[in-house]
Amino acid sequence: MRNVTGRRQSRARTSLPALVALLLVASPAWGSDWKWEFTAPTPFFLDRSYVFGSPSHIRRVGAPYSPAPLLFEAQVAPNLFFPQLHTGHFRHKAGEWFLSAVLTPSIHLRLLNTPSAPVIPPSYIPKATFQVAHLRMLPGPKGNVRSRRGLMLAANLIVGHYSNGQDGCFFSNQARENGACTPPSEQGELPLNELTGSFSTNFLRGELHALGALTVDPDLDSAWLVGGGSFLELNTAVGPGGIANYQRRVYGDGNWGMSVVGERLWNQHRFQLELALSAPFGETPHRRATVSAEATALPYWGAGFGIFARYVHGQDYYNILFLERVNLWQFGLVFELSPGARLKVTDGEKDQDKRRPPGFR
Repeated sequence: MRNVTGRRQSRARTSLPALVALLLVASPAWGSDWKWEFTAPTPFFLDRSYVFGSPSHIRRVGAPYSPAPLLFEAQVAPNLFFPQLHTGHFRHKAGEWFLSAVLTPSIHLRLLNTPSAPVIPPSYIPKATFQVAHLRMLPGPKGNVRSRRGLMLAANLIVGHYSNGQDGCFFSNQARENGACTPPSEQGELPLNELTGSFSTNFLRGELHALGALTVDPDLDSAWLVGGGSFLELNTAVGPGGIANYQRRVYGDGNWGMSVVGERLWNQHRFQLELALSAPFGETPHRRATVSAEATALPYWGAGFGIFARYVHGQDYYNILFLERVNLWQFGLVFELSPGARLKVTDGEKDQDKRRPPGFR
């Protein structure tokens, strides 16, 4: 088993150079007329914010009411853009290129439906994303203007921190004495201290994304979209809050995953279905993969706000609960931030020239 894990880690580390692929493809554009965008950055393939309820239950070792009903959960993930660089135009042969730097102070919260309705230790996931993205229109069959197509490619390099803000011992058989955990963490035994145990890691994550638009109507208001993405995440002990050896043994060396997405855009209303798979590697004991299916409706008048339903089966994604198995149904609201991001008017362009393909705005 360790040999298999070792091969996975080797492949994982050697796959990071794939993130520079778009940079190499974009090299002919480096000498182009790059411009700063200060007022209306264009967001692609970034975190959403969610607020939802669930009829499902959450299990925590040591909790008196476990498994407890989940009353409310939220993922607050505003995307804060630095000035964005872009060049070209999506209608031109070379397309349009974007270079973005984004800070996301992401926080996940859970409120349980038990006496006093406690908020269990949150997940803090602040991160910085560096993105190169490419957008272009593709000609339809034999130049048919009613069969226009569009393509978006992007690579994200993410540096982040993941913790729960607690200072308790990692394993439940430990007790803190004079500031230290006894027995030492290297001698700790499962189960984990899922109530107050400290969870902390730094991570480096690479993402590749692709999204295509098919049968784009002449007004760029309706289309079918299909695409997907993949990611590789490596835990690191570098820096404050980095992963400790005893935590790495149980949590693992990292995670990998992939997703597929299909979307119908109709008169600028969006209806989306996404399937995702993720799994850890380098962990002991071995944990199974997690799969999720999410359906989302984002009306045009919502300006980034919509409704969603999601099912998650596999391992819990909430900080130190990562050893718990979950079957979660989730229903609520989704927000794409920043919802007001639009291109500003450029002199000399007609209105139809300024509008991006549907799904790429």
